[in-house]
Amino acid sequence: MNKNILTFFIIISFFTTANASADFDAKLSLADSIRSSKPQEFSVIIKGLNQEKSKLSTAQYQHLKYLNTYSLMFQGKLDEAIYLAKEIIISDANETLKFRAKISLMNIFANRQNWTEGLTNLSSLLKDLPSVKNEDFHQLALVAASMFYNQLGQYQLALSYAKKIEARAGQNRNQCLAKGFIVEALSKSHQLSTNDPIIEQAIEVCRKNNEILMVSFINSHIVRTYIYNEQFIKAIELLNATLQSTVNINFSRITAEYYSLLANAYWQTNELAKAQYFALKTLESKNQLSSRKAKILANHLLYKIYKHQNNLELALSYFEVYSELGKEHLKGEKAKHFAFQLAEHQNIEQESKIKLLNEKNSLLLSDQALSKAKVVNIQLMISILMVTLALLVLWGARLLKAHKRVRELAEYDPLTGIYNRGHFTHVTNSALKYCKNAQQDLSVIMFDLDHFKKVNDSFGHACGDWALKETIKVCQRIGRKNDIFARLGGEEFCLVLTCCTIDVAMLRAEACRAAIEEIITEESGNDFSITASFGVTDIKRSGFTLDKLLADADMAAYASKNAGRNRVTLFEVPYTAKANKLDDSWNYN
Repeated sequence: MNKNILTFFIIISFFTTANASADFDAKLSLADSIRSSKPQEFSVIIKGLNQEKSKLSTAQYQHLKYLNTYSLMFQGKLDEAIYLAKEIIISDANETLKFRAKISLMNIFANRQNWTEGLTNLSSLLKDLPSVKNEDFHQLALVAASMFYNQLGQYQLALSYAKKIEARAGQNRNQCLAKGFIVEALSKSHQLSTNDPIIEQAIEVCRKNNEILMVSFINSHIVRTYIYNEQFIKAIELLNATLQSTVNINFSRITAEYYSLLANAYWQTNELAKAQYFALKTLESKNQLSSRKAKILANHLLYKIYKHQNNLELALSYFEVYSELGKEHLKGEKAKHFAFQLAEHQNIEQESKIKLLNEKNSLLLSDQALSKAKVVNIQLMISILMVTLALLVLWGARLLKAHKRVRELAEYDPLTGIYNRGHFTHVTNSALKYCKNAQQDLSVIMFDLDHFKKVNDSFGHACGDWALKETIKVCQRIGRKNDIFARLGGEEFCLVLTCCTIDVAMLRAEACRAAIEEIITEESGNDFSITASFGVTDIKRSGFTLDKLLADADMAAYASKNAGRNRVTLFEVPYTAKANKLDDSWNYN
């Protein structure tokens, strides 16, 4: 009797264990399928499984470890996620799970901007790809490659991998990711139009698969395109319409990016209180995944806002953080350019193409043997024509290049890209003749940089050249296309404004002065200030002679120097000259 009871309990225990194992498999499969579409439900399932992990089989435990890797990555706990992923790769887990762990590892390295290990991992991933039989995981590897190259700034490579997925995937999650990365690559390379059909297609397929995180990323790239095209109101409308759903995802990186984009858009529309609020919201996240670019932008905006409010102490504190983050970002950008690794990855594709071509060539050998003589003759003729054509093209290209170079040397300053003195004289004399005949106004602005010799002496001529080029950039942003802008020598510059009154010229000079003063010199690697002294005159004060216009404008600029520098001075006709004009007016002879 006791033996029968023992047998009964053994049987009951067997079926209970089997049912529990099946239940764990179902939960693992469900969690795997909703990890990105339903992040909150996914977290609940994983938490429950972790409490019962001692009851899992070895295979189930490895699967749970992979899902924990994804969960940690989502939470921004990247060091722990890397540790788990590497454990899976060297464990006795099945090859499919190891392959998926490599994909996760590469995503983590991309988010951490660890390009060296990321490229190494991507190389391993692509080498393993031909042996992967599961089509879904094959596509995931292509997704990872596209995502990584977008992060690396290699947008053409990102597009090529995304389009491979787009061609292979149905209307599923991978199709959503592929179209999302296409939108990202086009947006970051400034090739995205806000009415491009790919945007609507991407959002539609992502919503169909409940991939709300990717929808938020797509919307962020649409907003960046709006801001790039200066459509700030549309950017604000889209951000506000999608902000709450994005915050609900609880993914700190995309939330921080949304807040920074909102802050930037409100700054551009001069809504400073809202810009300040969202910039501060951007900086609340301490998560490792929070976008560095978002934090750089937020600190820069807060610096400008508090400076505008004359809270200089607070403005300085945010500027220091912005400067430090900017330096780190610059280092990160430089770290992307691993020529050897990129060449290695491109070679993998090139070797595949060569292999395919060799296989095709072997199939054509028999046909080529039958018509060898004819082919040789045709090839010889084509070769002669091609060589001739190539020589003509090369000769023409060299002539064109030489002509362009000679013209540039004759007309433009090689450092700043604006007119040199000789070409400036020719163009300005033509402009003076036209304005005189057409009875149009013409104004002249001359300026030179204050204490520029100290910059060269203290930081070197390379830094001085940087300062000259930055000065020209900021002044050109303010100007018109038909302005005559020239470097007269050293740090002395001249602007000739046709059809421009003296009042407008004074405003223009003041705008240039302010823009030069605002130049952030830390980007040169040194900390110094740039200011300039301006002199302004026009044809009503100085006449239509170029030498007189330049002399009077130079005199006014010299007066700015004497008055303390970093200011704009209008040339005033000397009193004796005015008196002479008065005497002449009473001369009836």
